[in-house]
Amino acid sequence: MSSLVTDIPRTRSTATGTSVLWVTRRYWPHGAGQYPQASTAMALTQTLWAMGMHVEVVTPRHGTHWSNEFYHGPIRVHRYAAAPKGEWLLTRYVRHLAGFLAGQAPQFDWIVCDGINEDVRSVATAISQVRSDKSLAHQRRTRGAVLCDGWGVDGDDLWCRQSSGGRRCLQAIGELDQVITRHATLDRFLIADGITPHRIRRIAPSFARPSRVSLDQRLASQRALAGINIDLKVNKDDRVLLWCGRIDGSPNYEGGVGLLVGSARILCARYPNLKIWILGDGKLHDWVHTELKAEGVRSVVAIPGTFPEMTDVWNSVDGVVITDEDQLRYTLPTAISHALPTIVANHAGIRAWMKDKFGDDIVDSFAWFDFNKPASFRKSFREVWEDLPTSIDLAWEVALDAARRHSVAAELQQWLSVLTADSATAPPRSLHPTHPQ
Repeated sequence: MSSLVTDIPRTRSTATGTSVLWVTRRYWPHGAGQYPQASTAMALTQTLWAMGMHVEVVTPRHGTHWSNEFYHGPIRVHRYAAAPKGEWLLTRYVRHLAGFLAGQAPQFDWIVCDGINEDVRSVATAISQVRSDKSLAHQRRTRGAVLCDGWGVDGDDLWCRQSSGGRRCLQAIGELDQVITRHATLDRFLIADGITPHRIRRIAPSFARPSRVSLDQRLASQRALAGINIDLKVNKDDRVLLWCGRIDGSPNYEGGVGLLVGSARILCARYPNLKIWILGDGKLHDWVHTELKAEGVRSVVAIPGTFPEMTDVWNSVDGVVITDEDQLRYTLPTAISHALPTIVANHAGIRAWMKDKFGDDIVDSFAWFDFNKPASFRKSFREVWEDLPTSIDLAWEVALDAARRHSVAAELQQWLSVLTADSATAPPRSLHPTHPQ
């Protein structure tokens, strides 16, 4: 979904007349290596705006120095309150957010909660308050929706099972008008927990059409990155392997980002022109830095943190490694859309994600490895890296297949059919003066 905006017309349509208030826990900072939900939320809201909808965003502040509101392109972002920390503050946050949304609701056709979390309770409460207010009977009918996403450890279904507030959130979902899911596993989970099937609408993420990166584009992107961080400087003959995700997990070499760290010395010794970029942040960041330094490969393995804009990164790399299920929301689909050879850990959730989107022949064509065996990873890496032209050709065919099976046009049409249903035909009334573009 992160590349949807590149596949829609640059001239904004104004045909829908639909207004959407998007509620999400993270909208900035939006480094794809740390908060993939923020990256996908921004891509989707920008896309809805480009389709002719009036879109505003509500998200909490995660720092005391953060501004109360700002514009991201054409979209106004309200940072209504500080992000909740602790059970008491969470209860207060949910109550106050509901009041804020209820005040804004009459100006919008839809309030959409991005993900299953405590915010969905605020959305349901706000919708209920507006509908019970007789003074607003002449106003347009505001509807509520929730977007359910994520696989495995990053899945909304797992959060509901493990969180003390999961049951309350599912009850709130039952009061909303529309439940939008990204895949069948979430459908089954919601139905099993009492959500009626006719209220569930699945909108699978699409894949943008792949495009070739010219040599000039590649060199320009590499120069730009080197200007930002000298660790990202590469020579003409260098080849770059990317890992992008949340740097968490156990501090060992048998899984997650640690598997790549533990293999870096062996891979770099075998392939002198190999560079490895580890993008992201998390509690293992210092451990990764210390281990790479001890292995003597810190000069060829970059750990520059996160990037708010990833285009130059994707233009500069030659392959991607996927080690964890939390890379399914952003890193893996984006790597596929960019037609990059991808080495993939054989987790049950990752394989299920693949089978949900591709035929068995495509799934089997990926370079799989045993996620807790470094030797298996190195073997799959060698198979890809030692015949990189063939791997690139195969990745191009996979990208084309993904764009055919899950086209951007089809996804946009589904969003239109959901968010324009029974919407008012009058142009939406913005809450604020028009921001100069």
